[in-house]
Amino acid sequence: MTVDDGYTVPPFPQRLRSAARKRGATRVAVELARYGVGAFTGMRWTRSGEHGEFEFQGRPYRYLYDRYKRSWLTERSVEVPIASAVVEQHAGGRVLEVGNVLSHYRPHPHTVLDKYEHAPGVLNRDVLDLDGLGPFDLIVAVSTLEHVGWDERPRDPGKALAAVEALRDALAPGGRLLLTVPIGYNPSFDQHLRERRIELAGAGALARIGSSQRWREIPAADVWSASYGFLLYRANAVLIGFVDR
Repeated sequence: MTVDDGYTVPPFPQRLRSAARKRGATRVAVELARYGVGAFTGMRWTRSGEHGEFEFQGRPYRYLYDRYKRSWLTERSVEVPIASAVVEQHAGGRVLEVGNVLSHYRPHPHTVLDKYEHAPGVLNRDVLDLDGLGPFDLIVAVSTLEHVGWDERPRDPGKALAAVEALRDALAPGGRLLLTVPIGYNPSFDQHLRERRIELAGAGALARIGSSQRWREIPAADVWSASYGFLLYRANAVLIGFVDR
């Protein structure tokens, strides 16, 4: 598996200096220490792949504990269980995943489209290039659409909105698009969602409890004040929304 240079995370020393200037060296040191402890203690649960529970829209889920990018330390711990459950509900239907995420944690038979990541079975296309793929019963985008246009050069803040519209058009009648969005990463996309320029058939949200690895459900309307943790590239709140056709 390889990844092209369409998206590059700033080097850690650069992020560290920026965080220290904004929040102070002591607070940053405490955050890094807690992250290190969490990384160490969480490894014990990677053998089983899950540990502990959170609730979303009346259903319990198990936190994902996977060594790949230490899932329990990021929003992947809650996004992947929710997205996987939705995919399982559409077993037998035509499913498209935009952004190669779920296959890193378990094999899936559905079609995957990712512009930059090269892996077996992954279509390397732009999200707006959906010609010839046909209609889908379910499309899933796990923490992917906030990167569209935002982490590309030249930057195009409106491209993520266009991507949602294109994906909706790619749904079969009665089809559904599931998107998860880490709040604060792409302010332009957040604004589109907050101003309802994207018509969501339903939405919920999860917020990190302090600096821990645990999450709680909050009203979707309360999610917009959350900040994104650019030091360690992990969200403090995630919006989970559905777009229907």
